[in-house]
Amino acid sequence: MFLKELKLIANDKFALLLVFILPGMIMGTMYLAINEGSTIGMSNIDPSKNADAIIVGLVDIDTTDTFPGEDLSANFSWYLQNSPDFIVTMYETEQEALEALYFGNVDVYAVLSYGFEGNITNDIPTFVDIHISSTDFDSMGEVSSKFSRVVQDFRYDHGWIKGEIATENYAEFQPPGASSLSATFGVFMIVFAVFIAVSATAAQAIVGDIPLNRMLLTPATKMEAILAKLFGYFIVGMLQAQFLLVLWMVLFQIDLWHQYLNLNIILALMSLSGAGLGLLISTVVQTRLQANQSFLFLLFGSTIIGTGFMDVGLLDDYFPLNLGRIMMVDIAFKNIEITEFIGDMYLILAMTIAFVLISWAIFVKKRTLA
Repeated sequence: MFLKELKLIANDKFALLLVFILPGMIMGTMYLAINEGSTIGMSNIDPSKNADAIIVGLVDIDTTDTFPGEDLSANFSWYLQNSPDFIVTMYETEQEALEALYFGNVDVYAVLSYGFEGNITNDIPTFVDIHISSTDFDSMGEVSSKFSRVVQDFRYDHGWIKGEIATENYAEFQPPGASSLSATFGVFMIVFAVFIAVSATAAQAIVGDIPLNRMLLTPATKMEAILAKLFGYFIVGMLQAQFLLVLWMVLFQIDLWHQYLNLNIILALMSLSGAGLGLLISTVVQTRLQANQSFLFLLFGSTIIGTGFMDVGLLDDYFPLNLGRIMMVDIAFKNIEITEFIGDMYLILAMTIAFVLISWAIFVKKRTLA
């Protein structure tokens, strides 16, 4: 029965294509976004700038003249222009800069308002208005930190530090060769893809399986049928896990080969629990359409509760996807021994057994499959 399931899965070329191609497309898209970007860091604009330099429009409308020897607003503009983090385009009016932002010619624009030099000279708080498109989520966080570095250099060179403390951020618990985005999102993507993809394919495993109806006329039991399907989809999940894990480490040059076995243990648990949850869905629903709709509910529900962006209470302690995500991050990034998670692994196995037993209890009451 197990070999029969593997043959049926192998014959469904379209499902297998989706299992591997969709996560691969997401991983490839992330690679292109990180390494190329859209309007950020185009080397053909200015090769002297950093790869992630931000294109900024600058409007200097300050006419105050209270500092002897130099125009401070023009001097601050020079600091921005010579920063490797910014590619500066000067505009005469704020309307011109707004139009440039609207048409995507700049990522952000800044305005040095009237009184810039006078306020600095008289030790009055000075503000620079920074305008960012509300649809450009990438630039929002980058501009603030990079602009602050230019301000710190400007103040330091002019002796206006007055004992202030400057900060510098260091990323800890990051694998060698990885950027913060490729590491954190990549781990979540692998765990999520393995768990959800196996659940999605297994959700169609029992409902509407006409050959299974005939097989159950033989001495084969329904528990044997469930276990055969469970391990069949588990194998598919592990193949997908190898594909994504190796692709992630090679594509983003993340050196986690010393944790390869441990990461595979976690992904094996994700594949097994995902197959168990998919089988449960397949026994609860009555039609293939209901199975598809249940998968969409599972997909969006898991996206909400499994990302770690919000407190979901007890689900973080019991839902396999959440446990797997936490274990992958701690093992990959913090080098925590896998033996520290024995309790969590037992819990995932217990949840999988519960999925299987509930599926079997529902399945034995069904006389025919839809």
